Amino acid sequence: MGNLDRLVPAGIIEQWVFHLRRQRSRAMDAIWLMDQGYTVHDGRNGVPIDDVTERARKEQETVIAEVNDLLALYDGINLGTAD
Repeated sequence: MGNLDRLVPAGIIEQWVFHLRRQRSRAMDAIWLMDQGYTVHDGRNGVPIDDVTERARKEQETVIAEVNDLLALYDGINLGTAD
């Protein structure tokens, strides 16, 4: 497909970055709740079946790590330090 140079308006980039930061904040809040003793359960018809707190925690930790990587890339591009 080749390299395509496309200009994305700065306003759209800022919206993406805002969304990423919000997702990271929500993931951090979810982990904080789990640290306070809240649990996450899979269930059916409102009846909890399996405790999936550890799986949910790992998913939130992955979100935080991926967002941190993307924001580091964004900052590197803006500061002129990206490869």
